[in-house]
Amino acid sequence: MIQSKRIDTLLKRAQEHEDAVARDLAERQNVLDTHLSRLDELRRYAEEYANAQMAATSPAQLLNRRAFLDRLDSAVEQQQQTVNGNLEKVEAERARLILASRDKAVLEQLAASYRAQEKVVTDRRDQREMDDIGARRARLAQTEDQDDGEQGGRS
Repeated sequence: MIQSKRIDTLLKRAQEHEDAVARDLAERQNVLDTHLSRLDELRRYAEEYANAQMAATSPAQLLNRRAFLDRLDSAVEQQQQTVNGNLEKVEAERARLILASRDKAVLEQLAASYRAQEKVVTDRRDQREMDDIGARRARLAQTEDQDDGEQGGRS
């Protein structure tokens, strides 16, 4: 089997790997986008709740309001940690995609090199065949000329 055909199998696998990593990255990015959206919603809600004017009639209501704001702040912090974790995962997938793309590019360059070498060999073989055909024709023509010359001399 010629080298370029063998490398085609590797190229196909490299492409499949790159495609799989790209799908993983897209999934991670979607998850990150979802968590970012939730974080924005939580922040807006917490800001609106904190800025809302409430007629607090008792110290108990003020304490309840403060406790709820603390829980909202805690939820925002937790969501920010989730976003940060997902951002790290997205960056890791992006790095994997870059590596997979580089691996595939190296294989593509190697395949192109093999194909170029094979083309040179094929071109040389074709040229040899054409030279052989030309030499045979020349010999045949020379033989025919000699035969014609001999027959002309005999007549």
